[in-house]
Amino acid sequence: MENEQNSQQMAKGQMLREIIDVYAGAAGETITSILKTKIEFSVQEVGEMPVSDVEYSILEPAIFVKHCLTSNVAGTIVLILRQRDMQLFLNELMGIDDLPDPDFVFDEVAVNAANEIMNQMTAGAGKAMADYLEDSLEMSACQLTLSDETGESLANVMGEGAQTKVMTVRYKMLINDMVESECLQCISDTAMDSLEQELKARAQKEAEQVMAAGSPKILDVQEGHSREDARVTTMGQAAAAGQTVYGGNLDLIMDVPLNVSVLVGSTKRRLRDVLNLNNGSVVELDKQADAPVDIIVNGQLIARGEVVVIDDNFGVKITEIVNTKNIIGNGGLI
Repeated sequence: MENEQNSQQMAKGQMLREIIDVYAGAAGETITSILKTKIEFSVQEVGEMPVSDVEYSILEPAIFVKHCLTSNVAGTIVLILRQRDMQLFLNELMGIDDLPDPDFVFDEVAVNAANEIMNQMTAGAGKAMADYLEDSLEMSACQLTLSDETGESLANVMGEGAQTKVMTVRYKMLINDMVESECLQCISDTAMDSLEQELKARAQKEAEQVMAAGSPKILDVQEGHSREDARVTTMGQAAAAGQTVYGGNLDLIMDVPLNVSVLVGSTKRRLRDVLNLNNGSVVELDKQADAPVDIIVNGQLIARGEVVVIDDNFGVKITEIVNTKNIIGNGGLI
């Protein structure tokens, strides 16, 4: 009986670890896209203990980021970060290269900006979890609490009793491949139970799909050879005719509309500079005046050229073809 219980606990831990890894990966990708700076979260330790026993003094002064799961998966999740790490996020958002200031004050503007970063990060992580579970998953907006200002305990922030068990996940956080830090995530018992049920339902669904698939069909060996020979012959004929083979009939997709855009240049500005923009402001781009512009088709660079005027419209005169095959070969179209 004891061995069976241990096996069940190990299976439960493995399932929850999988969804935690999904959360961590998506959170890192989302915040990286927001800050334009590489942020990585890697799971270091997973445990379960009463909320009163959770140790986070190493993160003080800390900031609590609370959000609630409100759909089929219900419960509370609190992420505990160092305030200096959050300040580093804000610096990256505003294009400030300075190190965190120990005298930095989280005023209303800073808290609102931090809240927006966390809302987008948790939304991205929540979507990834929902995709993994193949179910809907909704989250409330984040609530930020500064530990050194309110003096609230973790139990109060989570809305749980002091002896209520929570799952703890310790992450190593790598910022821009240079700054290494850590953070702590606490998941309520209710959320753990909900996630466990969703994971079991997913496993059951996968098992049913495998059963429904039945035994694999055994193909006739001679027939297989004939089809392979035919495929090789067809591709050989196409190559001999000087045609590029993409694994499909291009005539079927030649009328598919593509998004064509011209990239004149780009630049990076601090948040305060963007907020101060008004009519007549000039934004200098990181591109020389005589440099060719990039011609982008469905996200792929295919050519470069010069901007021209055609009647009352702007146009572009192509001066260099980069690689039109990228549209198909790299997934721009197929």
